[in-house]
Amino acid sequence: MRHDRAAKPPATTEILGTVEGNALLGTFREYRQGAMMRSEIRLGPLLFLTVGDGKHLWESDENGDVRELMGVLRARATTTAFVEAGAYLDDPGSLSYVGPASSEGRPCYRFAVQAPHGDRQQICIDAQSYLLDDREFDEGSGVARETFFDYRMVDGYATAYRSVQSSGGGRAVTFSIQSVFENRPLDAALFAQPRPRYLEMPAQSVVVPMRLRRSGYEVPVAIGAHHYWFLLDSGSQGVVVDSRVARELNLRVEGSMSALGAKAVGGLGLARIDALSVGGAVLRGPTVGVLDFSAATGGILDADGVLGFPFFDAAVLRFDPHALTLEIEPPNGSGTKPRGERLAIELDRRIPVVAAAIPGNPGAPFLIDTGSSAELLLYQDYVDRHPGLVPVGFESRTGTGIGGALSLRGTTLAQLSLGSIALYNIRTGIVVGAQGAFADRFDAGNIGLGILRNFVITFDEPGAAIYLERGANFDDGRFRPQYEPLQLPRPR
Repeated sequence: MRHDRAAKPPATTEILGTVEGNALLGTFREYRQGAMMRSEIRLGPLLFLTVGDGKHLWESDENGDVRELMGVLRARATTTAFVEAGAYLDDPGSLSYVGPASSEGRPCYRFAVQAPHGDRQQICIDAQSYLLDDREFDEGSGVARETFFDYRMVDGYATAYRSVQSSGGGRAVTFSIQSVFENRPLDAALFAQPRPRYLEMPAQSVVVPMRLRRSGYEVPVAIGAHHYWFLLDSGSQGVVVDSRVARELNLRVEGSMSALGAKAVGGLGLARIDALSVGGAVLRGPTVGVLDFSAATGGILDADGVLGFPFFDAAVLRFDPHALTLEIEPPNGSGTKPRGERLAIELDRRIPVVAAAIPGNPGAPFLIDTGSSAELLLYQDYVDRHPGLVPVGFESRTGTGIGGALSLRGTTLAQLSLGSIALYNIRTGIVVGAQGAFADRFDAGNIGLGILRNFVITFDEPGAAIYLERGANFDDGRFRPQYEPLQLPRPR
């Protein structure tokens, strides 16, 4: 939050304040010592913890999920720190002038800025004070903005005592500084890697049955004396329960947020439950989202809940769609050695992203999504940036998800390789639209169950990897007929 460099930087800084947004209230603390930093944001039941030791950058949340940032969010954090330190003043090559603009009615000069190994952002410098008015960055499905107000001098530094973070979905979170302390000794433990929390296991390995439903594969979940079936969804960033389940459990729901799918859908609340159990493997005290599934999906999702990232990140999961079993083991090599080919995954946004190979684009980032029934979805932005990658016909198709229907153009992708495993003649939907999760500009698309059911997949998200083993019904598609897109007249 400090944006000039007129004074010698303090040895340590501690900032305390309040935060408000999404109908929730909370507090935040920031600690800095040289290249080390720690940020704690507590907003209602949510916790956002970021810790950096100068080499590594970790994020943790209220569920004890811990991951090292390596991709999109690491690049964003790098440029954000570069901007907040005013480092662009010493590196004019990092800037390019965009033109005159305004920020909250204040005239300013807009620049594009990119730190070494960082992402590209835009900043607006106030035309009178030359302080930072705002910064904008790509959130994937839209542009987010942080706007700075109420600058005050603190020991020679101009410090913004209030900032507002907003995104394309209309969500806004306000940070207000209450106190700033400098040159106070800080405990080195503040900058240590956070400790993850894992499932409590009744045995070395637990096997539970899965059942296949319209939305995907579900597993039995126990919450207290209640028994449910939850969708196993590697593409979900959280654990979510239907509003009906929340009423049965008498949960205290707070907050008002949006769930992002085909489009943003309001009505997502938050609640804490004591524990949930899958075959005796227990996740203690998770914070869960609460959403009316019927209203949000048009009745397509009929599961009682969704098991997403907090569950996947708390164990090693062996997903066998042919045998209809899910095997759960403890992480960190204490279980059996995973079988199959290892593929590294990026988990910056709490979703597993793998680099797949398409002819002409060997490192395309794809989301591994057990919550999608499709074979493959390609995002329109990715297709536009890689012309000629796939034949683009005008066959009209539809899909469904949170937020309603998806508009798709059907085609066939000739080949997709996951590690050394090649797949052919893949039925593909190009998602049409510039809004929602499927308009993401970071990823190429989603790899869904139409492909994933060919494999036994071991999800080792604590180890930032998945393992692919050819399943009993593996078919690489080599001898499948190609699906020729229906050529309709081009719209005028």
